[in-house]
Formats: sequence, C-alpha cells, structure tokens
Amino acid sequence: MMPPNNSMVGLTAYFRRRRDKPYVRPWALATPVAVLLLCLPLLRPLRHPGQPSSDEALRLASTAAMVEHRQGLDPSLAARLAIDAEDPALRSHMIVVEKHYYADQPPMMTLLLSGPYWFLHRMGYRLRENSVLVPYLLTLLGVTLPAAAAGGLLYRMGRIFELKRPWRCGLAAATIFGSGMISYAVVLNPHVPAAALVLAAVGCLVHLAASPTPSREGGWLALAGFCAALAATIDPWATVFLVLLVVVIVAMRLRPALRVGGVILYLLGAAPPIALHGTLTVHLTGDLLPGSMHPELSATRLRHFPADALAADDATATPAATDSGEEEPASLWQTAWRGIGKFLWTLLGEHGLLSHFPVVVLGVAGMFAVMHRHWPATTKVLAAISAIAMLVALIGYTAGGGPAASAQFANRWLILFIPILLFWTGAWLRRSHRPAVWCAAAVLLAFSVIVSLIGATDPMPPGGYSRYTVAAALHNLFYPTSPTHTTALAD
Repeated sequence: MMPPNNSMVGLTAYFRRRRDKPYVRPWALATPVAVLLLCLPLLRPLRHPGQPSSDEALRLASTAAMVEHRQGLDPSLAARLAIDAEDPALRSHMIVVEKHYYADQPPMMTLLLSGPYWFLHRMGYRLRENSVLVPYLLTLLGVTLPAAAAGGLLYRMGRIFELKRPWRCGLAAATIFGSGMISYAVVLNPHVPAAALVLAAVGCLVHLAASPTPSREGGWLALAGFCAALAATIDPWATVFLVLLVVVIVAMRLRPALRVGGVILYLLGAAPPIALHGTLTVHLTGDLLPGSMHPELSATRLRHFPADALAADDATATPAATDSGEEEPASLWQTAWRGIGKFLWTLLGEHGLLSHFPVVVLGVAGMFAVMHRHWPATTKVLAAISAIAMLVALIGYTAGGGPAASAQFANRWLILFIPILLFWTGAWLRRSHRPAVWCAAAVLLAFSVIVSLIGATDPMPPGGYSRYTVAAALHNLFYPTSPTHTTALAD
C-alpha cells in the first residue's frame, strides 16, 4: 500500500478547516460592490462621451501611441510614447524631445494601461474607432477597480481596531465615499490607483506588525516596497509615503539586524518599479523627474520661443538686469502672512480640503487617539506618518501656488492623502462619545459623502473649476454644456 501524498493530506486538512467558514463574506464585499454599482453608469466615456479633460485625452493618446507604435521611430520603450500633436489644446501639456512630442505625465500608468489596450487592439477595438468602449474599459480597469479593491482592503485593515464587522464595513465605506476617492473613480486619473497602492503598502505593514512571527514574513516588506514605489511612479506625490514608510520598519519590534534586513527587503521590492520608471523617463528628461517638472522642455515654450532665441536670452540675462518699475521685494512678515493666507485657503477655499471633506477631522482625532492609547509603536508611527504626509502635501501645494482651475473638483492632488488619514477614524470609533458628538460626526460624514457623490457627476471637466467646485458641479449637472462649448472653454 502506497503512503498518502503529503500535498493531498494538507489540501484535505485545509478544506476541513474551511468547512465551517464562509467563502464569501458579505460585509467585506459590501463596499467594493457599492463602488462598482455607483461608478459603472457614471464613468466619463459613458456619461460625457467625447468630452475628456486634457489630462485624460493626453493619457489615452500616449496609451494608443505605445501600442500603435509608428514605423520609423526609435524602437526603444520610451520612444514608443511619442504622440502626434494634432490637438493644439493638448500641446500645453506636452514636452518636445528630439522633435517628437511626449506627454508631460509620469509614463508608468500609460505603460500599465497599454497591456489591456494591446489586448483590445488585437481584438479589433481601436481607440479612434471605438471612442466610448475603449476609454470606458480602460477607466474601469485602471481606476474604478482599484477604488473598489481599496474598499475591501480597508475592511481588512480595520481589524487592527478590533471593531465588529458592520463597523469595519462602515469605516471602509466612509473612507471611500467620504474622501473624494469615489469622485475620481469615474475618470481616468493617476490619483485613485496611487491611493489604492499606498493603502496596499500600509496594509502589508499592518499585517506584518500584527503577525506573531514577523521575522519569518519578510515577503510582506518587499511587497510593501513594491506597492509604495509603484504608487510613486504613478503619482509623484506618493514619494512622500515611499520615504516615510521606512520609518515604520525601523520602529518594528525586531532585533536591530532584522530591522536593517527589513529595510533592505523594502528597498529591493521598490527597485523594479523605480528601475522601470527610469527606463521610461531618463531617456526623455535626463533624470527621474517627469516632463511636467522640466519647463525647459515644454512644447508651448518652445513653440512661442525658438530654441536659439531661448539660449541667447538665457546667456545674456543677468541678475542685475531689473525693470525700473519693478516692485520692491516683500518683507519677511509679508511673505509669512501671504503663506498663512494661502495655507488657510487650501484648507477652506474654493478647492479646500475642509470645505469639501470635513470628515477628515475625525481621522485626525483618531490619529491622536492612537497616540494616547497603548497601541504598538508600529501603529503609532503609521498614524503619525499619515498626518505628516497630509501636512507635507498641504504645504507643498500652498508653496507651489498652482492655478485653481487645474485642481479640478475639490483638490485632486490631495486625493492620494485623504483615505489613509481618514482610515484612523477607526481608533476614534472605539471610544465612547456623547450623543451630541455622534450627531456632529454624522453631519460631517453626510456632508462629505454628499459632496463626493456630487463630484462623481463631473470631477474633471475640460475647463476645470474656477469657483467653489460643489456649486459649479451642481450647475453643470442641471445645466450641462455642449461638447463644442466645453472645447472652446478649454482652448
């Protein structure tokens, strides 16, 4: 008689253990299903066909160029991103390298989208002939599904707070629907998938911190590094998390040698996305920075000013050459006062964080609750990093002083930071509060969810928003503009 196969014995034991456990958890699937049910009929190509924003149109053009590579060009991977600059409205978002036009966006998301589009292209579905179906599927795969997956991941991560399943489901739903993430889950953008990847990186560290044998599960550190690096190559703002999450590894309850090894594993996991990003970017810009951070390569600048004239102007310009009518430089106090005003406007202005998603206050309260309880050091560091990253984003956006209309609905550059900060509301939910406090929290959540749902109707119009975005989105909802009028505004 032959001895039993060890693999078969292990498989049989697994199914015996799973006999009394459900294979489908309704509470875990509630938020992802709700995200899909809401977003599928609201995706931009279906609701606003032929009216993509310049950011979406440029990304679709780059994806098409990657797959439909023109003959005669350099066959390198980066050169495949060259696109035809037929639309003058898009040239303001292009760079020129060796007389070829490229999008100034980070190319990693374009590369990821080129895989599904290659499959669609092989099946005969091309972007120009199928201007609704192909963008719809690419938006679904590249943005909507990551948002839905983030809902399930947040439910899983909520176990750290020891909440019951309905409360964990509510926490996941509040994070997705109250952070503006659902608003941008209907358009093609890098912020939602980057936010989902940041949550995945944090989830890996949360799982490792809760493991009884963290020294034997180093693979989670490599996966965390991979997710954080991939998020940073999709949305450069995620570099903040890529750097700060190293501090979490150092704070783990491990021997010093294991901490050093953990950092090495994290960096090894981060290396492939960064190397691939370098392959795509260095060939075009000369460094790891995307084209948007190289104004000297701007197609608009080179079109209005020939390269010879720009070189001559740069050579003859001197710091001493000033206009006699130039205003005197502002004093230190005036500069500080203006900076404070811009910072408050970033919080409460037309695209402000708190004027759209005031429920973030509960996330800050949860972060402080983690600091005042006997939580593990890893959890405290993660909570502190979430707040620090948000503060860095607010200061960076204030210092950048970008045009308000480019922020689109609310502030699209902050969508990356809001979900992870709002996640710490789970620590606030553990504590007992007075009825008035619960009512105030419900009002903040309801307002944030309503604003997010309003934003989902049109988060990135071609012309952007130049006033309070909630009022503008409601106006566009009841009085939609025609495609021709919208294009004229964008131009």
